[in-house]
Amino acid sequence: MIHISKVFFLSIFIVLITTGCMGSNKSLNGQLTTPIVLKLRAVLGSTDLSTGKNRFTFALLNDRSSIVRASSAKLSLSYVGKKKAIQHKTLTAPFIEWPHRDGGIFATNVDFPHSGTWLAEVSPSDGLSVGSFTRFSFEVNSNSSTTPVGTLVPKTKTKTSHEVPSLSQLTSDPNPDPDLYKMSIAQAIETKKPLLLNFSTPAFCTSTTCGPQLDIIKKLKNVYEDKINSIHVEIYENPHEMKGNYAEGIPSPVVKEWNLPTEPWTFLVDGQGRMFAKFEGFSSYEEIAKTIILVLDQTDP
Repeated sequence: MIHISKVFFLSIFIVLITTGCMGSNKSLNGQLTTPIVLKLRAVLGSTDLSTGKNRFTFALLNDRSSIVRASSAKLSLSYVGKKKAIQHKTLTAPFIEWPHRDGGIFATNVDFPHSGTWLAEVSPSDGLSVGSFTRFSFEVNSNSSTTPVGTLVPKTKTKTSHEVPSLSQLTSDPNPDPDLYKMSIAQAIETKKPLLLNFSTPAFCTSTTCGPQLDIIKKLKNVYEDKINSIHVEIYENPHEMKGNYAEGIPSPVVKEWNLPTEPWTFLVDGQGRMFAKFEGFSSYEEIAKTIILVLDQTDP
């Protein structure tokens, strides 16, 4: 298992040593241009991009390697064809500030029609770096490592509070909500209600976003508890034995079954047991709530 912060900062290192300050001498349509000095650098936050619907996240760094903040960023995407880059579409990606740390990401939803190499051109809509932009390339896979949107999710028989003497055996959350551990994933799917499912390790998350993300899940559960099921699954099998020592942690077999490349992850499953939406890394209350409303609109007669 690779923690999201490790992926995130490894990506920053790769960007810093490979891109420098000069932009490509080809524009997005493949034409030769005068080299452009890029004052920003982009770091891709999504590790599981595939054809179809995706949550696309990235961070921007300025020439001092500090996080760039703006209300949103303009994202222009192009697909790399056999001879040139083919313009796909331009989107707006709102900024999502990370809690309890000096960071944040831009996030939007993208439907990729093709696998292969893609190009992105990004510019902040406002803030101190308005008028600056950067470009980067990334790969879109044919298949997702996690359950694709629109397909059935695993009916996993996760442990519940009825099977253990203490919630400390199910979660590293210092203030667990018992409601999140009353039923297994399999049991929740059988109810035919949408399921809000969070995989995280609040006490051992190296990005420090797991605890705040789980707090958001708790709030959403309280608001929508009559209409959806909500479950938290701990990343480690033995949180009660770890005592702050990562070396003592045994990865949960559920993580392998769901093929999670990073953490935290939050999934929204519809009433038929199909994946409706996926959120890698930290997601805001508003971002997830909008998706819950969409799945409820689909569910209600």
